Amino acid sequence: MINLDFSGRTVLVTGGAGGLGRACVEMFLEGGARVVVSDLPSGRLDDLVSGSVGEAGRLHLVPLDLSDRENCSRLPELACAAAQVESLDVLVNAVGVVRTAPFADITADQWTRTIEINLSGVFATIQAAAARMTDGGSIVTLSSVAGRSGRPNAADYAATKAALLSLTKSAALALGPSIRVNAVCPGMFLTDMWAGIIRDRDAEFGEGAGQAYLNEVAAKTVLARAGSAHELAAAVAFLASDLASFITGQAVNVDGGLEMD
Repeated sequence: MINLDFSGRTVLVTGGAGGLGRACVEMFLEGGARVVVSDLPSGRLDDLVSGSVGEAGRLHLVPLDLSDRENCSRLPELACAAAQVESLDVLVNAVGVVRTAPFADITADQWTRTIEINLSGVFATIQAAAARMTDGGSIVTLSSVAGRSGRPNAADYAATKAALLSLTKSAALALGPSIRVNAVCPGMFLTDMWAGIIRDRDAEFGEGAGQAYLNEVAAKTVLARAGSAHELAAAVAFLASDLASFITGQAVNVDGGLEMD
């Protein structure tokens, strides 16, 4: 188990009740951090406290609808209040939504909602969190390999993830040298999100289409397997840590060789 030292640091994780977000929460707790998690009010969020990930005094929840940009803008302030601190040391943007829909079928409302959650909300959170970070702060955003090469049946999702790569560079330029800003591009991880992709493809293209797509992606992955959420969290923790003190404005693929750009 990789255990980087985050003792005394405060970490805010958005989308922390989901598969990859939860793995990041666990990683930072194992490293000794105070962790504030924000996600939609749900049983999944409550499970963070009642489940094995719970750490008395170091885990704090801020239930919030992150599709609302105003909520995203006030989240860092709420996070500091929840953890009873003045500033944040790390922000991890793990919030995101994906749906399967052919390019021609994406509605205006679907397009807008995906952009609001995956891009506009992330921008608002970064903007507000940076104002509450001291020198040495670190921001890590979860983009996707879909942002590297596009997706004909998830064009809205791919577009937002590509935009996050540009946003990462712009934020790194704007916030340096005090704050480092990086991204990771996850490949195939068998989380609830991937389960949703499989269900959506079955519904859209017929029974078995989801598994066929999973098999197709796995066949293109050089390491010939799906990743574990812990492996993604380890990359996030590395970028957030002092070990990556000379890395900013970068996007790291964590995908077993699915993309090499």
